[in-house]
Amino acid sequence: MAEETIDLVGKDLLEQLMFSLYPDAETIYREYLQNACDSINEAAELGIIDKKDGHVSINIDKFHHTITIEDNGTGIKANEAEMTLKYIAHSKKKKESAAGFYGIGRLVGGGYCKQLSFFTSAQGENVASEMIFNMDQIREILEDNEDNSSASEVIHKVTTFRNNITAEPQDHYFKVVLKDILPDYHDVLLDEDKINAYLKQVAPIPYEATFFNNLIKPNITKDDSKYLNYYNQLNAVKVSINNIVGLEKPYEIKFKGTEHEYTDDDGSIRKDNAPINEIRFFSIADPQLGDLAWGWYAYTPAGTQIKAIDPYTQENVLTRSIRLRCHNIQVGDENVLNKYFKQARSHVYFNGEVFIINQDIKPTADRSDIAPTSVAKKFQAKLEEFFRSDLEKLYQEANKANKQLENIRKADEEIRKIEESNDIPAESKATELAKQQEIKQKSQDTLGKIIAKSNDGSQTKSMQTLAEGFKKQFEQYQNTPTNHAPSTPHTPANPPKTLDEKISELTDKYNDKEVLMIKKIFQIIDNRYLKKYTQVVKSIKESVLNDLKK
Repeated sequence: MAEETIDLVGKDLLEQLMFSLYPDAETIYREYLQNACDSINEAAELGIIDKKDGHVSINIDKFHHTITIEDNGTGIKANEAEMTLKYIAHSKKKKESAAGFYGIGRLVGGGYCKQLSFFTSAQGENVASEMIFNMDQIREILEDNEDNSSASEVIHKVTTFRNNITAEPQDHYFKVVLKDILPDYHDVLLDEDKINAYLKQVAPIPYEATFFNNLIKPNITKDDSKYLNYYNQLNAVKVSINNIVGLEKPYEIKFKGTEHEYTDDDGSIRKDNAPINEIRFFSIADPQLGDLAWGWYAYTPAGTQIKAIDPYTQENVLTRSIRLRCHNIQVGDENVLNKYFKQARSHVYFNGEVFIINQDIKPTADRSDIAPTSVAKKFQAKLEEFFRSDLEKLYQEANKANKQLENIRKADEEIRKIEESNDIPAESKATELAKQQEIKQKSQDTLGKIIAKSNDGSQTKSMQTLAEGFKKQFEQYQNTPTNHAPSTPHTPANPPKTLDEKISELTDKYNDKEVLMIKKIFQIIDNRYLKKYTQVVKSIKESVLNDLKK
């Protein structure tokens, strides 16, 4: 007797896949784009298209509340379309090359619309297929506590399928249509600017040409030619939004979110973002497994913090921190790598990317982080070691150097004030000057040790570059005369009389013994109270002298 097959997967699975797995609405674009890239890569492998001709077109129709995402990948054959599109958590993708591999991404858009549709055609066939999910009906079933349908039964109830749509044999595509986006998500999913900014960060797209030509190209083979090979293997596709072609990663030749002063040829001061002078490439390797990941980073000059909002454009900064990517698609957000630094704030002084290349390191189903595997743990340990031993040292040294520069500036300002003052007694002035000179000298010595690393071959190239930057900054400070205490005290054209001079003038009215007595009284007051009550003592003596002159 044949055993009865029981469907053990309840309808709540659909609740998780469509309404709970991806809490951020905009992630639907990433999921469908990920599937599109896999299809394009497969089409290129099969010779259906050249890789460079792969294209994902996104149309956001805010007036009709509809989103359409279409790619020119392989498509799905008519005799396979129905079962392929109805399958849940089943993927035929090649695990080693596919960005998406859980088989759950297709349903993700259903939670945000009333109708989810798929249209597809494969090369060589004269028909196209269509699958429609009635999302309102799904919601009704899921909310009905009396309905005990399995997940498969629900899908069969709410879908309609046909594969008799006329198509051209040369057609090959897959199209997703989200119709009637729910009102709660209009301000996110139908905002072209927001989606543009989001996809620039997460999508597997090319770099902007100026960034590539000025920073990647000249630096990628400096330390090892392997990085050029890794770069050439990066998955990148053309993506357009509302027919605007050429979506590119947002990296520029300057650190967006920073403030920096430039001195132009005419001597005028100009403010703009700090420049990216160079980028460094690195690999995260295991002794047995080889390279697990590779990447690049840029550190802000003189340890300038990258703010979340650019001070000049008032726009969100899309490049802050080092981003984690698998198949060139971002994993998590800008903070996902914070935990690998000893101090999370160190991270906002960098731009960069880490590209996972070991096939046993995969993102979690919601792509918020790395899935826990034995290889992933090795990768995370090595990444933490690199971040803390190499990158965090840059932050610490820059932080220390900035403090020394600030101490020198403050000491020079205090020295200037002391030397220009005529109200401080000579003995106190000498003491205060010596104190500030000592502070300045200590800070110069500490800064000098950091600057010396610019010529230290045992230091990393990044540390040498950092030190060279502070060397130039300190030299610029020294060569600006207005930044320093004057070499000789400033003497006013008509300097005010000193206290001794005012006392000596009393000889016109009092005899020598009386004047000497006044001096002794003032000396006693100075000895007992001047240090603690300097200003009060000065005021009392001035008042007494004025009264004695009357």
